[in-house]
Amino acid sequence: AGMAGTVWERVQLEGQGAPQSQGSDAHRCLSVSSCVLTTRSCGMKCTARDSCQKGWRLLYILTAYYKCSEVLKPYLLWHLQETCRSPGAQFQGIAKACEQNLKKTFQFGGRREFPSSMELKAMVAGRSAKRQLFLLPGGIERHLKIKTCSVALDVIEEMCYEMGLHRPEAFDEYVIFAVTNGGESWGQAGGGSPHFLL
Repeated sequence: AGMAGTVWERVQLEGQGAPQSQGSDAHRCLSVSSCVLTTRSCGMKCTARDSCQKGWRLLYILTAYYKCSEVLKPYLLWHLQETCRSPGAQFQGIAKACEQNLKKTFQFGGRREFPSSMELKAMVAGRSAKRQLFLLPGGIERHLKIKTCSVALDVIEEMCYEMGLHRPEAFDEYVIFAVTNGGESWGQAGGGSPHFLL
């Protein structure tokens, strides 16, 4: 109850102070959204499952793009981890996905491109991954599951593991080129580059 009480108090303070705090509107939006969702699931039982589900999906989208405040970060991570660990807790899967998104956003800076209307509809419906085609030398096609916060390094690591390459220095030897519908190459990412794929 100690940490939960602390989370509850921090969430209330962060939620009250967010509109006046320094930072972008998006940063405040994530902080306030995190506070509302955490308050609902920490301090009260969520009676409208559909409403809670939509709140978790909103948090999932926001954590892919924006960082919360440094003050709220440890409390939000704690809450997400507790939700994942609690036996029989609702929304364990999406809580884990939010945690992964938030960690990647702090590590790499968040997605740079906003989702297309089709991707946004899929995320709101609870679908957070897609199969992406990758063309390998020799005309080999490989489909990999790409999540909202997948980065080039994730794909390179997965391909290296499949080839039996497990040393991190091997990952620096490979890059990914993005090819448009017209067949033109428009960019590359690799060697630990944090460019987001989606």
